[in-house]
Amino acid sequence: MDYLAHIIDNAAAMGAASVLEQLGLTSGEISQRRARDTYGKWFADAVAAGRLHPCRVEDGHAGTRWYRVVDILALKTKDAARAELNSKLYNAQ
Repeated sequence: MDYLAHIIDNAAAMGAASVLEQLGLTSGEISQRRARDTYGKWFADAVAAGRLHPCRVEDGHAGTRWYRVVDILALKTKDAARAELNSKLYNAQ
């Protein structure tokens, strides 16, 4: 799948997640473990690089970290857009 398709897919998913959250049908949050299972290495790398931060952390020494789905999808869309631009610039040279 090319970068443009990723941009469209991520933007559509981000819009759907935003609507579900605004309507109160979901909390709009995902645990760190579930996000890691869903988004894989990309998510782990984004958290390690400080590009994603939890919206809340539960109490306790091993408190669950929760992330907003919309924030994750927005960053994925931004990364795909940056990759698309970089590939266009690289191919233009």
